[in-house]
Amino acid sequence: MTLSIDLKKGQKLTEKAAFLETGLALLKVFIGLASGSMALISDSIHSISDLFTIFTSWLGLKIAQRKPDKKFPYGYYKAENIGTLIISVIIFWAAKTMFVEGCSRLFSFSTVKIPLLALSVSLSDAVILFFFGRYEVKIGRQINSQSLIAMGSENRTHLFSSMAVFLGTLSAFYHIPYLEGIVILIISFLIFQIGFSSAKQALLSLMDVSPGQDIENKVKKIIKAVAGVEDFFDLRLRKSGPFVYGQVKIAVRKSININQAHYLADQIETKIKIELPTIASFSIHVEPFNTDFYHLVIPVAKKQALASPVAKIFARAPYFLFVNLKAKKIKGFYFLKNPYQNQSSKAGLSVAKLIINQKSGILLTRQIGEIAHHSLQHYLIDIYQLQPKVRTVQSAIKLFSNHKLFLLENPLSVND
Repeated sequence: MTLSIDLKKGQKLTEKAAFLETGLALLKVFIGLASGSMALISDSIHSISDLFTIFTSWLGLKIAQRKPDKKFPYGYYKAENIGTLIISVIIFWAAKTMFVEGCSRLFSFSTVKIPLLALSVSLSDAVILFFFGRYEVKIGRQINSQSLIAMGSENRTHLFSSMAVFLGTLSAFYHIPYLEGIVILIISFLIFQIGFSSAKQALLSLMDVSPGQDIENKVKKIIKAVAGVEDFFDLRLRKSGPFVYGQVKIAVRKSININQAHYLADQIETKIKIELPTIASFSIHVEPFNTDFYHLVIPVAKKQALASPVAKIFARAPYFLFVNLKAKKIKGFYFLKNPYQNQSSKAGLSVAKLIINQKSGILLTRQIGEIAHHSLQHYLIDIYQLQPKVRTVQSAIKLFSNHKLFLLENPLSVND
């Protein structure tokens, strides 16, 4: 599903909302005037203001669907944020109007002629808009539309405001002091709270606010899972309308060529867009990884610590010695038995997977077959060749530390 289709879904929902709100607003105005219920008339003002918010949301979503151009190379997505901000202003106006009306009604009574009809309309309005508001919030979250979420949240408050209208109508009919005015004031405060929350979110998005820790953690997890990325830093995410833009710097070993680095960046970008569809664009800058720590692996014929003899063939080695090397000093090592030593076919592939699972970044070996070589290179593991005269692990590590080994670009012809 493309971004434009998602936004179009929201636009169509605002069109349905317009028809529903228009019908309910007209009904409340008519019944409010006929019955004399000022609480119901005040709530109809609330509904009329909703029509302005619907139009603003519709317009913002429509503009946000425009494709990027020379004038707006990052697209028109922030039109939706601006729409949400305008909606907030309209909500503030509605809250202020109702607040003034509530204050005036604290010391006066309206005459209610047909209370049952007014009460029925207020309850029907509450149920209809509550469930429609829930649907708007659901769709708004699906497409990450702040304006739809604001509209839906505001509509759900109709459950409380209509109950307040219900009480206000009863109080007016029975001439209970202050209650009708208090009810209208409560409605105004509920509306003001929605307006404040919507304005806050819109302003934060216009200021390129972070989308939150949850999305950031998911992005970090995706980057860490890509083999060949040694480190990453300067991760930045920002909201733009219903979507998110991001960038990061990744560090890779110097031995990785430009094509491999490009492949790594493509891997990260593809995985992010699949798992986090709200991220519209994600830029990746590749930089060389500078470190003095290495996790080496060397195929050995016997377990004799650092004096272990180097095995002749990678896939047929009885053991593998893994060494942690920092600043040319050995900080620890461990052996791993080769369970595929006598495997009749594709032993190289099985052993390569074993090495990959150990998260080793560098292999020192005398010989390696095509399948194993290809598999390890695919996971960006550097392979250095050891000459036959290099007999022990200690000698191999010394040559590596002094930069006297060469990368093995092509496999050696062996039966593994």
